[in-house]
Amino acid sequence: MLKRFFLSRSTILTLLVLILGAVVVGYLFPQRFLLSPAGMDRWELDNPLLAALSRKLALDHVYTSPWFAVLLALFLISLLFSSWEQFRLALRRTREGGGGGKELALSCSPAGAESIARKFGYLRVGADGDVVRLVKHPWGYWGNFLLHLGIVVAIAASLIILLYERRASVELVPGEVHAPGAPWAQQDLGLLAGKFVLPEAVRLDRVIPEFWPNGHLKQLTTDFTFIDQAGRQTPYSMHVNKTLRHRGIRIFQGKTFGRAFYVGFRDGKGGWQGDLLMVDNRFSGEKAPFKEFILPWAPATVRAKYYPAADRRSPVGENPLLVMQLVKGGKIIDELSLTTGATGKFAGREATLVETGWWGGIIFIDTRGMEGIFFAFVVIAIGGGLSYLCPPRELRVVRDGGGCRLTWRASRFAELYQEEFDRLCHECSVAGTGAGGRPLPDGSHKG
Repeated sequence: MLKRFFLSRSTILTLLVLILGAVVVGYLFPQRFLLSPAGMDRWELDNPLLAALSRKLALDHVYTSPWFAVLLALFLISLLFSSWEQFRLALRRTREGGGGGKELALSCSPAGAESIARKFGYLRVGADGDVVRLVKHPWGYWGNFLLHLGIVVAIAASLIILLYERRASVELVPGEVHAPGAPWAQQDLGLLAGKFVLPEAVRLDRVIPEFWPNGHLKQLTTDFTFIDQAGRQTPYSMHVNKTLRHRGIRIFQGKTFGRAFYVGFRDGKGGWQGDLLMVDNRFSGEKAPFKEFILPWAPATVRAKYYPAADRRSPVGENPLLVMQLVKGGKIIDELSLTTGATGKFAGREATLVETGWWGGIIFIDTRGMEGIFFAFVVIAIGGGLSYLCPPRELRVVRDGGGCRLTWRASRFAELYQEEFDRLCHECSVAGTGAGGRPLPDGSHKG
């Protein structure tokens, strides 16, 4: 009963549709790990109903959600049953072959026909009395099984990744160190994954963005260094589409980067307060939204954005203009624009833009099961090659009086290999005639 349920076409199609639907949902709903916290907050504010649905059904992290894991597990069970059936079918065909095919009576002896068939690549796989069975590419029977097995391995590896994968990202300014165990900017853990702690501290050394004249990003390079407990340093340089690996952890260039503004605030008593405002690059320019910051001393929310150049027009520049606003109850109660070294009044304090620089994000992924994915692709490729490039051709040689009768069939693409059978029969016919046999009578070929 259970086996029939998981092997039924309706069950398999339903699971496939649900999994494909989950992929579509993951595309339509912003995924928490792929979006900055500020961007996620803004989407939730703009779409309150969808945000509530997303949080309730875990649509903001589809691929690490319990319901997606259940879907994969059910699909894996269905594939296991199907693979077992394919294994049994391949084993039976290897031992017994299939029925039907084209028949031809020849005056050639069975031993002569077998010898000629061997020249064509046919291998003897069995004999029963006066019947000899030969097969060309008998390993082709296992193609479908290997295809199913590869898919099983891929789904199983995907399930392991879903359960145990750990993703995290940091956002650092040059010189800043992220120590093992320090809080992450973003984190996404599998259902059974433990806490993600880097084996070594990591320090951001340099962020080098390159822009096209219109302000669009051309290339982003990040230099960083791992520092172990003994102080030994391992430097790396990374850019978009380049993956690094350090002590089993894969490292990617983060999508987030931008300008970091170190702003000093001096109150009326001479007290100094320094704050770092890390504004995303994609938030720069006239049409860009503000990014919100909560500063402990500020009486309201501080939000900021910047222009690449002080003239507010150039898409690329080295002297950015920082714009800060103090917002309370949705109303702007104070605003100040600063370039590096400039000073002005903001929120009742004297504000100075001390320094600017680039900040960058780095993504770390600790994954179990990726090797299984690659192995699955190899198995699938082998299975596909056996199924479509090496289809088995079966030949049965049966003693028939002083001659023999051939039965031939191809498991796939029989029309493509008909010429091979005709050549084989011709050579057998010539051999039979040369040995004193009679030519084949008309009508002896059936298929």
